[in-house]
Amino acid sequence: MSRFEPYRRAFRDSGPILFRHVFILVNAIIFAVVALLIFFGNAESGIFLALIIIINIILGAGQDIRARISLENLQMMTALRVVRLEKDGTENEILSENVSRGDRIKLRLGDQVPCDGTLISSEGLEVSEALLSGESDSFPKNTNDTIQGGSIVTAGTAIFLAGEDFRTSRMAVMTEEAKKYAAKPSPIQQAIARVIKITGFVLLVSIAFVIVRGLVVHDPYVLIVLNIGALASTLVPQGLVVITTLFFAFGASSYMDKKVLFQEINATEKLGRIKNLCMDKTGTLTENTLCVEVLHPAPGYTRDDVCALTVDYDRGAKDPSQTMKTVADYARDHASAAATTVTYALPFSSWRQYGAVKTSDGTVIMVGSPDAFIQHLGADEERQWLTRQVEVNSRAGKRILCVVRGNGEALPRSLDGVDLSVAGIFVLTSGLRKGVRDTVAFFQKRGVRIRIISGDNAETVCSIAREAGVNDSDKAITGKELSAWDDNELANRIDDYSIFARIVPEQKVRIIEALKRTGFTAMIGDGANDALAIKKADLGIAMFEGAPATRRLASVVLMDNRFTALPGGVELADNFIRNIEVFTGVFMNQTLVGMFFFVVVSLLGHSYPLTPLNISFINYFAVGMPSLLIGYWAIHPVGTVLPTSSGSFLKRVMPFVFWCSIIEAAAIVVVYAMSPAYYSVSGSNVLVGLAFIMLGFVFFVLAPCVYRGTFAFVEKLQLVAFGVLEAILLVAFVNIPLIVRFFEITIPLPSMNAIGIVGAIALGVGVIQYIASRQFFVWCTSSAFHETSNSL
Repeated sequence: MSRFEPYRRAFRDSGPILFRHVFILVNAIIFAVVALLIFFGNAESGIFLALIIIINIILGAGQDIRARISLENLQMMTALRVVRLEKDGTENEILSENVSRGDRIKLRLGDQVPCDGTLISSEGLEVSEALLSGESDSFPKNTNDTIQGGSIVTAGTAIFLAGEDFRTSRMAVMTEEAKKYAAKPSPIQQAIARVIKITGFVLLVSIAFVIVRGLVVHDPYVLIVLNIGALASTLVPQGLVVITTLFFAFGASSYMDKKVLFQEINATEKLGRIKNLCMDKTGTLTENTLCVEVLHPAPGYTRDDVCALTVDYDRGAKDPSQTMKTVADYARDHASAAATTVTYALPFSSWRQYGAVKTSDGTVIMVGSPDAFIQHLGADEERQWLTRQVEVNSRAGKRILCVVRGNGEALPRSLDGVDLSVAGIFVLTSGLRKGVRDTVAFFQKRGVRIRIISGDNAETVCSIAREAGVNDSDKAITGKELSAWDDNELANRIDDYSIFARIVPEQKVRIIEALKRTGFTAMIGDGANDALAIKKADLGIAMFEGAPATRRLASVVLMDNRFTALPGGVELADNFIRNIEVFTGVFMNQTLVGMFFFVVVSLLGHSYPLTPLNISFINYFAVGMPSLLIGYWAIHPVGTVLPTSSGSFLKRVMPFVFWCSIIEAAAIVVVYAMSPAYYSVSGSNVLVGLAFIMLGFVFFVLAPCVYRGTFAFVEKLQLVAFGVLEAILLVAFVNIPLIVRFFEITIPLPSMNAIGIVGAIALGVGVIQYIASRQFFVWCTSSAFHETSNSL
């Protein structure tokens, strides 16, 4: 695959990016203003305003495309791949999207079928069509059977003949949907969209008022048009959407240092909102590597007998799981009997909880969960022996793999009516992953409820959960008990349990759906049987070395296959969300100040004293430059950040913004009233613009204290340096004739006494806001830890 592929993809799909930067309400109004300015003879202002808007569009779209390229580069690491059999017999791993009609594809456990086609050969192949039909059952597929693109291999292997090109297949559509850059809007994105909708309505009403007022008082048409342009630039925070999206995109790139890969642009926010965290036991809490602690032959069997049966099963079933590999290696080291020829095989399946093979002498050998076999054992003493072994070892947190013998003409896909004889059990152990206890404690301290969903015995799962420090690890339920409940009963009782044992794949989906009603739910998985549950969860998290289909469907991929990598990602998510709250506060503060100021000057019978180009100049200093520093803080966190609140984004952000905006608007009215007369008739009041910039900076200084709760010393130094830089740039710019003319800044500039008065007013407002910020911080932190409503 070419290294330029992510760039090709990004530019190929750049249409929607350009669309959302160009075809927006504000731009439509501004370009209309440009056309009217030119029509009414003020071509210079119109052209300058058009240049500013075009530059803003180019900068915004360029950053958006750059973010898209970064995300594409990350997504290519987990792109769906398959093995193609070449004409010379060699195997070549390719991207699924490069599959063409007539290609022969080797299907393995965990693969997702790339397109519709036919099986050339099948060795116990079973597939789940969960992503197509929503049904989690696994079905066998034989030679010459047709198979649907999107099916997931749950057992066995096969050679598949592609019946169509991937690019024209249904899977291509599914893949594009799964990889969409603009994923389903997150709560923050939904909140911002709601704000823009409301302010857009306010803008339309304001425009109607400006037109009517201008006609009534006989304002020049050019002045009416300029007022409309200024209001459009002031009232609609369209740039908030762009900057928030960019924050999420660059956040996704920065997470790679924590070995956390994001495949969905707004997964940053979702990672910080987890309230239910579901996971398997093996490979998540415990190491993925197992060791055989002991082999217990059943009465009437020897150690040699059990090892020989296990070796025969492994050779025929070709089970690729780590558990079977460990057991088979142990059995080969201890087996002395000659191998028997295997004639038929039924690969292990999580849905059955066992696999089986048939040897040339008619013996059926099965390996799997003891719970699947106990009730089908023919002898009472064997049932008692196996039950006792399960109880003893499960209480000790050990995992058990059972070997049984059967007989019959065909391999049993169902054990109903089959008599079995237990040959022995392998007792396996795996230690807790390093750092698991700290990781569990981290999430539980945040108020996250951890749920263990496992196919293992309940006692085993409870024992491991207790060792890991999972709260309520004695509250367990089995899949058999859960199957007796309907969906309503499950929803009502789901919160009573933390441990779900002997769970089959279709039950995972039911559990996830029920938990989603109680709060934002994440699912960690790695196997093909986790695919649908990961898709249904609010946030799907996969191990990088897990099944390809599961990895592709996840929003987050743990690159080092460790659950312990999540806290670092969650802390970064908290930091990003808090800084997005800061930025939203800064942006909305300017919008509301402008709106309240417009209301007051309108009631006083005056036109808006700023032009659209003035507003652009103000926004660069009051919003644009602060966003650079906020972005730096988001990517380079310092100190401790409060956990993300589960409450409404707007309820957290807007109260402080609203209160401060009223005070700031009142202060700007005072500045407007004391302005020299020549500013009042110029249409461009420099003192008012300066007040907007100063008060915007004051709010920016206080916002981190309110929304983040922390302000490290180094960040305070950065803020001081940033303030000095803004002051220097402001002084420099207003003394450059080209910039003064371009942004329609009225000359002469105000006196030092007038600037000093504006500074004193801004300082006084800042003192009042600082006192209030302490109370708002207390309110925000109490909301963060005591909110019971969930904004999702």
